[in-house]
Amino acid sequence: MKRIKKYAWSLCRFLLIFGLSFVILYPLLQTLSKAFMPTEQYSDLSVVWIPRSLTLENLKNAVEYMDYAASLWRTVTLCVSSALLQLVCCSLAGYGFARFKFPLRGPLFLLVILTIIIPTQIIFLPTFMEYRFFDFFGLGRLIALFTGENYVEYTFNLINTRATFWIPSILGVGLRSGLFIYIFRQAFRNIPTALEEAAEIDGCGPLRTFTSVMLPNVRTSAVTVFLFSVVWHWNEYTLTRTFFPTRNSPLAVKLKTAVETLQLSNDTRGDLSLQMGVSYASVLLFLLPIVLLYVFAQRYFVEGIETTGITG
Repeated sequence: MKRIKKYAWSLCRFLLIFGLSFVILYPLLQTLSKAFMPTEQYSDLSVVWIPRSLTLENLKNAVEYMDYAASLWRTVTLCVSSALLQLVCCSLAGYGFARFKFPLRGPLFLLVILTIIIPTQIIFLPTFMEYRFFDFFGLGRLIALFTGENYVEYTFNLINTRATFWIPSILGVGLRSGLFIYIFRQAFRNIPTALEEAAEIDGCGPLRTFTSVMLPNVRTSAVTVFLFSVVWHWNEYTLTRTFFPTRNSPLAVKLKTAVETLQLSNDTRGDLSLQMGVSYASVLLFLLPIVLLYVFAQRYFVEGIETTGITG
């Protein structure tokens, strides 16, 4: 009976893991199959998963409609630069919350945690207006008081610039910054205080202690935060579409506009097979850099999750 129960439990676990894996991998496998399938086989009921022949025509059309090379470069530079700024800001904030005692530290950290549950879609409209008429420290309004003109004349238009993501990232209110601050806080709290005391005896100040002693000990957490930030910036669509409404937009927007262009074009409006082929190929091109990033950096993902906030 014990052996039967053991085999039954193993079978249940296998079926459960297999079912969950199939649900997760099904969209990716279907995208991979349809992206290389000739468009004339989409309406063939005998072709389900494995196409009779392969083609690169869908990928070529997707590269053309997405302006893939230029869009990929814009996306990589935007995501990496924003992630680096977040890494600097969130590590400093997490170190401050973990090691320094100051008034209202608890309520302030509670506000940081609350930012995790606030959807970015709620505040994107006032944020858009702020960047459309960006008034640096209120200097535009101050100048307008003396000149009598509209203060809008002295503001800057930051829409369609990377500053719309850089400013929140460096100020600690970027995408998932609250979560990143929490991760760094938990990582710094797990480091023995003896290291800081030894650094202080050696003459290190707070900044030198942070850069030379504390930060190297949370290297895995820093890499995890950087990778998560890159992925979340890569997948963000609402803010990207809001701040980059023109053609010079990242891949998240190009993924949508490529299909819209096909649907509105007079040459391809009724060609549903072509629209499906470009759609699947565009999704594959969009996911490919993130999949490659995970393949080469999966060890840091696992180690970072194991050694950050979960262990605290």
